[in-house]
Amino acid sequence: MKGFQKILVPLDFSDNAEQILGSALRVVGEGGTVTLLHVVEWLPAVTEGTFGIYPHRKDIEKIKELSRAKLGEMVRRHPEENLEAVVREGKAAHVILQTIGEREPDLVVMGTHGRSKLDHLLIGSVAERVIRHAPCAVLTVRF
Repeated sequence: MKGFQKILVPLDFSDNAEQILGSALRVVGEGGTVTLLHVVEWLPAVTEGTFGIYPHRKDIEKIKELSRAKLGEMVRRHPEENLEAVVREGKAAHVILQTIGEREPDLVVMGTHGRSKLDHLLIGSVAERVIRHAPCAVLTVRF
C-alpha cells in the first residue's frame, strides 16, 4: 500500500491552512485518515483575580466552538477524503506532541514560518519543537 495511512495536520487557521492540508492530501494513501488538529492556546491576560490572571472559561469554550466550526468547514470542502477534526486546549507544541503519542500517526504535516534568527530566538518555533521530539516523520510546509 502506497502513501501514509495516518496523518496529523496541526493548523493555526493562517492563510496557508488549505495549502498545508493540500500537502497532506497529496501523500495520504488509499483508505488513509487525515486528522486536522487545532490547539486553542490562550494567553493568561483576561481577568485579574486573587491568584493571578486567567481567561474566562466561557471565552475559551467559545473559541473552541468556533475552531470546531472552522475545521468542520474544511472537512466539508473535501467530502471525498477521510478527514476528522480535533480541537484541544493548551500549549501548541505540547498538545501536538501529546496527540502524536495518543494517535500514533505515520506523518505530521505542518506549516512553518520563515522567521529571522532573532525572531526564532525570542519567539521559538512550534514546528521545531515537534520536529525535535516527534517519534514519526514530520513534513513542514514553509511560508
